[in-house]
Amino acid sequence: MIKTGKGKISKKKSGNRKYDSFWVYIPSNIAKDSAFPFRDKEEVVIELKGEHLEIRKIYNLSDLTKVYDIEDATLPKIIESKALINKDKPFIYYHNEVYTYEDVNIISNQIANGLIKQIKKLKLKNPNISLIFPNNPGALFCWFAIAKTGSVFVPISYLLKKNLLEYVLKNSNSEILIIDYIYLANVEEIYENLPKIKKIFIRNAPNDYKYEDKYASFTEVFSENLENPNIHMNSFHPLEISYTSGTTGIPKGVLYRNYFTLSGISVGRQLKDLGFGDNINKFYCPLPLFQGLERYFLIIPIMYHNGSIIIAEKFDVSTFWSDIEKYKPDGFCYYGAHLTMLVNQLPSKIDRNHSIKYAFGAGALKKIWDTFERRFGIQIIEMWSLVEGIGFTINNEGSKGGKLGSIGKSARGVEIKIVDSEGKELPPGRDHIGEICARTRLPFELEYYNLQEETITRKGEDRWVYTGDFGYADHEGFIYYLGRKSDMIHREKEIFFAVDIEIVANSHSLIVESAVFEVSDSKSSENHLKICAVIQKGASITHKEFHNFLQQNLAYFMVPRYIEFKEELPKNANELIQKFILRKEWESGKSLKNSYDTKSTLEEKKK
Repeated sequence: MIKTGKGKISKKKSGNRKYDSFWVYIPSNIAKDSAFPFRDKEEVVIELKGEHLEIRKIYNLSDLTKVYDIEDATLPKIIESKALINKDKPFIYYHNEVYTYEDVNIISNQIANGLIKQIKKLKLKNPNISLIFPNNPGALFCWFAIAKTGSVFVPISYLLKKNLLEYVLKNSNSEILIIDYIYLANVEEIYENLPKIKKIFIRNAPNDYKYEDKYASFTEVFSENLENPNIHMNSFHPLEISYTSGTTGIPKGVLYRNYFTLSGISVGRQLKDLGFGDNINKFYCPLPLFQGLERYFLIIPIMYHNGSIIIAEKFDVSTFWSDIEKYKPDGFCYYGAHLTMLVNQLPSKIDRNHSIKYAFGAGALKKIWDTFERRFGIQIIEMWSLVEGIGFTINNEGSKGGKLGSIGKSARGVEIKIVDSEGKELPPGRDHIGEICARTRLPFELEYYNLQEETITRKGEDRWVYTGDFGYADHEGFIYYLGRKSDMIHREKEIFFAVDIEIVANSHSLIVESAVFEVSDSKSSENHLKICAVIQKGASITHKEFHNFLQQNLAYFMVPRYIEFKEELPKNANELIQKFILRKEWESGKSLKNSYDTKSTLEEKKK
């Protein structure tokens, strides 16, 4: 469908009226259309060709799609083209189920065509559709299906408590919710606070479940129409709103457009240099599919390279090796905590008798890295990125290249630099710690959706994004991540990170894990350090003994004043500790009574 309208070109004086500039005014019905490819103040290339004035993007998507050998950069086209190429080749393994590329396309078409009918019935237009599913093939079918309808996909963590769940559903302006019955109780508690949601489709409800009000069975979404939906969209069409995991505060929504699929394809091409495309055919995925990292940096590269994905409900160290034996994958994806769990297992014959060549993921601890590779003969490929999706690094050198602990070098198409507080680039070296800044040569822009509060990650000049992550670079351009801005601590003219204390604390034979953060003092304006630690089951250690250990192994200005032992620490789906929850417990006074004050003890000693 072609939209037309009358615009206007105006001549104005610029530069203290020293020269003329021309302003192009575009009709609002065109500028507001989802197919309009330009955004406010976007830099463009302008060429005069005979009688025609050509305005185009600096980063030409059509050129990139030719390089990647795809018809266009929309998710539906990639799925549909791969279904034609691969047809009966397995794409998804799940328990004893196998879905071919053609199966995946057909099932997603059935859901998409059914959704299109429901959307028309509800008189909605390209609604935001939320999904709360466990890890299973249905999560991918719905992702693809919602993309095919031209609607916006909102994947939501099934781990969210009701207050954050309500926040995300409201903040995303979701109008349709698709949910697995096992999570329905969480929604029912907040149902009355969600007036924007017009329909809730429930999957796997019991046969005797009574659907009332806005509730309906997920089976109503399935259509008998197996054809690809004929929905017009382009690479700039909004694809999804992905929410941050909430380690520093409430989750923040990041808008992805269809062209973000190029990011995954770009990563796939780089991984191909490591043998991903030619030698890796199957990949084991125990990570949550509601996260963008798994879908864009694993699923899309696998699809692009015609491979297969094995979906597990979650990472379970007790069943991991039996799954590997059953499916015989060439690689698996991890979070750092998973590698630690595997290393802590008792040695067995399977340690070297398996199919895995590579592990691809984030958060590998330096002390675990070498141990893991030596014991299991598996190469760790460490990466780094943010939900914001602007920066991306890959470390394929690891122990072989002397780069243990590094998140790697910038991936192809990405630029990374370390800057000081004034934005000036720092030279390499451990003494030059600064903020990690990233920008991509791909036509991506950081777009938050309905942002409610300030975020550490922010846009700067020349498309550079200040990530809020801190680290340093070595002379070969490898980046070493040290922590988030919120974990940076200033004491005695020294700058260090919470992780520097946590590493020492966790080295104690009786401590499983710990979290260090700053807390305020109600009696003064001074901030103090607090550490929350988890003791090994069955073990016993006093606060005083632990404090003595920290005093003996840390600089005096790094020793936390407050110590609290907890049975467990709050974590997100990435197994990352949510320190903002621990801070709130302190601010509310909830954790004060359980916190050991080392200063009070020292003052008692003086008396």
